[in-house]
Amino acid sequence: MLSYAIQKVGDDFQQTHPQGETTLVGFMAAIDAHPWQEQHREWNEQQDGPLPALVLRHEADQRELWVTLLGDGTDRRGEYQLQSVAMRPRKSFFGKGKLEQDVAVFETRDRGELDRLCELFCDGQYEAFDREAGRMAAREDGSD
Repeated sequence: MLSYAIQKVGDDFQQTHPQGETTLVGFMAAIDAHPWQEQHREWNEQQDGPLPALVLRHEADQRELWVTLLGDGTDRRGEYQLQSVAMRPRKSFFGKGKLEQDVAVFETRDRGELDRLCELFCDGQYEAFDREAGRMAAREDGSD
């Protein structure tokens, strides 16, 4: 089951406001309907806390995709910052597996890239999603 939440300007960094179940189409509509411009204006006045974000969650797979429109919030076809959050097993010193949070932060260059990543996430195609995210992160680092 997919659900999504909103993080508003003024919230704590881990605080979100659940919005309920969603689908790919529903989440993309939420991105389009979100008051990005108003939220960015408020953040510019406060200059404190997180930027506004929409958080797509797949609880059973322990995955999240955080989406923030960059800029002033007016160009919804523009760049987005994304955070991919996954719980991954890590071997401890004594060989017992332990789940740890793995976070990747990267940017898309346009809305088409965002749409593709959301589609992969919603379809549970995490291997392809992680490959695309890695490619985008490498591009930012200048190693692509």
